[in-house]
Amino acid sequence: MSTTIFPVGHYTGLRAAADGPPQHSVRIGWQQHRLEEDVFGTWVLAHGLRETGRDKWTEADVLGQAEQAGIAGAAGHLQQLAGLGLAASPDDGEQFARGHRLGIMFVGLGNSPERPDEFAVGLPGLGTAAVLDTRSYELWQWGSIAPTLWDAGELLSAPEVLGDLRYLLANGCAYLDVAAAT
Repeated sequence: MSTTIFPVGHYTGLRAAADGPPQHSVRIGWQQHRLEEDVFGTWVLAHGLRETGRDKWTEADVLGQAEQAGIAGAAGHLQQLAGLGLAASPDDGEQFARGHRLGIMFVGLGNSPERPDEFAVGLPGLGTAAVLDTRSYELWQWGSIAPTLWDAGELLSAPEVLGDLRYLLANGCAYLDVAAAT
């Protein structure tokens, strides 16, 4: 059985390196991590696919997608990402939820009279990045004000927070970060 996996961190762009090819920068908390192309590709694949929706996304799924994409050594890349805190495979859902928080991407673009239960998020003038159902939109809208995913779940009274989180990550609407130390 393969373990569920979540990517952690916020992509901050491609950065020039003095002694080699450019590297991708991913921020977690106050720390920046520079990732080589294949490691970054594995991190991107850990987000899941839009088609999987709220379904579980596992290490085996990431490895399968990495093989299809021609990324060699993805198992080692996942270990490296986990060691940096950029990938999490929560054995304890409560501990995971208490140790991570939600950050959002994009802005709300609203709904329409024809589809009042669907909410667009994206960039004004550039278009819609994703259309969210009511439950996912509530997590997207309110989850980032909660100090942790656990608090967001209590705020929204939603035991399905991790499934909704998976949907937001796969659609690029949100990212995970570490919760601030209390």
